[in-house]
Amino acid sequence: GLVRSNSASSLGSSSTSTSSTSSSSSKRTKKGVSFNTSVLIRPIPHSSTYSALQKKKMYASSQEVRTNKIRNKKEYRFDGYDWRNVTEEWEMSVCMLTGEL
Repeated sequence: GLVRSNSASSLGSSSTSTSSTSSSSSKRTKKGVSFNTSVLIRPIPHSSTYSALQKKKMYASSQEVRTNKIRNKKEYRFDGYDWRNVTEEWEMSVCMLTGEL
């Protein structure tokens, strides 16, 4: 089953909150999106040009998609069917018996 972990050492959440606090106290910046004027264009080959091994590494099998769907449904149910209460990976614990999150 899913359980919340009390450990926050994995991704260092305290440093994230510190940086967001310090940035809010500095002068305000204009919100928006900007793009770099200098870009590098790289062609993307058509999927038919990839070898079987490349396709296997790049794309999920139908079994993997099914497994992920089941896991995602469990996680969503655990979070009370509310995306605002999502539990991050580093907040989860792994069951030692089953290996499940």
